Amino acid sequence: MGSVTPNGTDVAQQSNGTHPQAQTQTLPKPTRPITSRTPYSFLHNKLKRRMTNPEKTPLVLVACGSFSPISILHLQMFEMAEKYANKKTNFEVVGSYLSPVSDAYKKPSLVPAHHRLVMCSLAVEDTTDIMVDSWEALRHDEAGEPVYSTTIDALRHFDQAINEEMGGIQTADGIYKKAQIALLVGADVAVTMGDPKVWDPADLEQILGDYGMFVVERPAQTDINTALKPLMKYDKIWQVNSFENEVSSTRIRAQIKNGEDVFDLPPKVIDYIRSHGLYNGVPA
Repeated sequence: MGSVTPNGTDVAQQSNGTHPQAQTQTLPKPTRPITSRTPYSFLHNKLKRRMTNPEKTPLVLVACGSFSPISILHLQMFEMAEKYANKKTNFEVVGSYLSPVSDAYKKPSLVPAHHRLVMCSLAVEDTTDIMVDSWEALRHDEAGEPVYSTTIDALRHFDQAINEEMGGIQTADGIYKKAQIALLVGADVAVTMGDPKVWDPADLEQILGDYGMFVVERPAQTDINTALKPLMKYDKIWQVNSFENEVSSTRIRAQIKNGEDVFDLPPKVIDYIRSHGLYNGVPA
């Protein structure tokens, strides 16, 4: 587990620069209708379109989740994963994305998607290179009802947008490379992946076999070795060391509901929550 040179690097490096498209595998598109009450366009203003090291493979980190609300820890996970990837692997991080789930997720503590998208945008607008992609959150069927997207749906979406529609990432010598799209999770999420009742084995095979995953330690919640043991057969898993932390979305929601001070949210997110009265009547 955890080879620092990912499968697919050689494919990306075979481009001869004569065609502005990276060599990519065409992945099946989600079959359910995709419409939206809000016009959607893929956000790439902070995507690094040109690499600095032509010997490396471009990497895009994607964190999927409810982000209800987004915490400082979510942002720190990107920072830790980027430092690890740039220093200890054959990757160069060129993009980082938050992909909030849609309202079809039906979790009791989930506030409406438009609020979560605003909170995520406020959290990243001043201090980070993280972007917020609204495709998953705004995806609707033809009747206008929210559609639940699986994690593999989201990863395919980023693969299609960056590698097929945008042609990949350009190196300093003009060659276009396919970006490696990888899921970013905490160990508390990774530990659930060994349970077929939680994760479809066929989806997991594509997530970890085709794309890959960076796992940030959550020592206070989960033992990293326990989390990764059922996933040992996969090579595209990278373990990111973390500091001791006890940030919990459940605890944050309870603090808001009880009128307590909250220190684990970006200030702009706290202000937004208070001004809109969010989480006061939402189960923690």
